Amino acid sequence: MKRLAPLLLICLFAVFSLGGCASKSEIVKLPRPIGTIAIAGFTNPVFNWELLAGYLPQEGKPIKKNVLQQLDDKMVGVLSRHNVTGYARPAITRQCQEIEVFENMGSRREAAFAYWLKVGECMAADYILVPQILFWQDLRGMQKADFNIQPASVVIDLYFIDVNNKRIVRRFHFDETQQPLSENMLNAGTFFKRGGKWVTAMELADEALENGLMELGL
Repeated sequence: MKRLAPLLLICLFAVFSLGGCASKSEIVKLPRPIGTIAIAGFTNPVFNWELLAGYLPQEGKPIKKNVLQQLDDKMVGVLSRHNVTGYARPAITRQCQEIEVFENMGSRREAAFAYWLKVGECMAADYILVPQILFWQDLRGMQKADFNIQPASVVIDLYFIDVNNKRIVRRFHFDETQQPLSENMLNAGTFFKRGGKWVTAMELADEALENGLMELGL
């Protein structure tokens, strides 16, 4: 039986690695939008009324500003890998984000949507991509050890808004908390694709942006 254990692990690695590759091909890539696009800087809503949809895992838990800056940089990097050019970068769009303010326009979520429309109009853009980080928990502990670990956990929403027609045309939701292989064999393909180790929250965010932008056609 002891000799069979390594063989079983090798077989599982092969099967789930293939499964992991297959899952990437299943990502639906929409046609690239035609028109001017503004990429908003990442925001970190701390209350549910600041969201365009859904609910926060925890209200009142802000994320460090340097994480938002890193996410902005990562967004630009992924767009570059996808050969997306000619868009307004987060550093530019943030200027309009700082100018515009939330107003009392009916429900608070209506106000949040109206705010992002105004930012898009301020940028004279046909579309605006609004990325929001809803939850951020970084890895604590040794990456290769399976004890005393606080796994990375990330919740990200990407909204693609048609400014001219005033509607959300596409949305991508990412909610991932890494689990050890011993707790969830169904995620073995993803586990091995990550090198068989614990990953950081920023590495999870990279996965979210890679897959999310592709699904949004960017």
